[in-house]
Amino acid sequence: MAEAWLGSGSGFLSLPVEAPPDVRPGNGRWQVTASLGLSSFWLRSPSVSEVIEARRYRGAVTAEELDGIAPWPGFEGIYFADTEVHRLIIDVRRRMGSRHELGLMTSVVKAGGGVLDPVIEGFHDLFGFRQSGRPQSLQNGYGLYFRRDGPGGYGERLRFIRFDDPGPGLGETIVSLKSGFGGRSEVWRHGLQVRIKLPTASEHDFYGTGSVDAAVQYLASRPWRRWTLYGNAGFTRLGEQELLRLASQDIFTFAIAGERPIGPESSMVLQLRHQKSPFRQLNLSILGVTATLIDLGWTRRLKPTHSGLDRSTYFSITNNTAKYGSAVDVSLHAGLRFRTN
Repeated sequence: MAEAWLGSGSGFLSLPVEAPPDVRPGNGRWQVTASLGLSSFWLRSPSVSEVIEARRYRGAVTAEELDGIAPWPGFEGIYFADTEVHRLIIDVRRRMGSRHELGLMTSVVKAGGGVLDPVIEGFHDLFGFRQSGRPQSLQNGYGLYFRRDGPGGYGERLRFIRFDDPGPGLGETIVSLKSGFGGRSEVWRHGLQVRIKLPTASEHDFYGTGSVDAAVQYLASRPWRRWTLYGNAGFTRLGEQELLRLASQDIFTFAIAGERPIGPESSMVLQLRHQKSPFRQLNLSILGVTATLIDLGWTRRLKPTHSGLDRSTYFSITNNTAKYGSAVDVSLHAGLRFRTN
């Protein structure tokens, strides 16, 4: 399942907070980031939840079982998604002059049953959170199922089923241009970023949208006491998606973040993202509602290399704070960043 669609933290739609270009000299021309992401999805419509939670046994959810579930309520379709997405991301940035930055990001994606289900179930048990049918389904299982039996929203009948692991594949390729404006001595920093996503990921493996998409963001940052505050707002234009018969649409996004030093070389980052769902046309229950995601991260600067490269490492965790059927359940990300002096 494409993280780019469900906003799991590193995909195209999630648009995590980025800083405006730093117009001060001496910050290096090249920046390369290699990161690993692991995201778990456990999404289902209310009618599917009722059936799974009523089970007296633990086992795989099958297409035949889902075929027998009547849509609830009325003509509303049903859906089920149980998958874990692993993603290797390479993000290269090139500074041009004092105010512009050109970027290229690509990834390799693997979706399957994964390994996180026992950890998530244990975490829910420890804090008394609702399991929402996980103990009645197969641990680390894989399945995607979307069905609408008739009109009742966008389009006509819909049926998409995948219960076989699609294997690794190329993810989305994103080209970006970031430009800063304002004086060097101002407290506030401002910028604009344009991102173009190329259809390099397989639509049929559910690793991408299969269309050329574009996003425009306004970026801002400023220091506040011991914090540095960041924010962005913008919209994404998605092209048509043939697999689920989605028409072209605009997705509005908003995010804020704060970074606070912890010791001389480390800092903590807290981020909150708010975005509409690209599935809202399908009339598939809460899969179409607006999602709010919270990210907690830690970053540490490492010793420079012998050649003078600045290095830093980071780790972050993403969780869906509300509307659990509309976005990723949990995501983990770790990365290493190099920057020339």
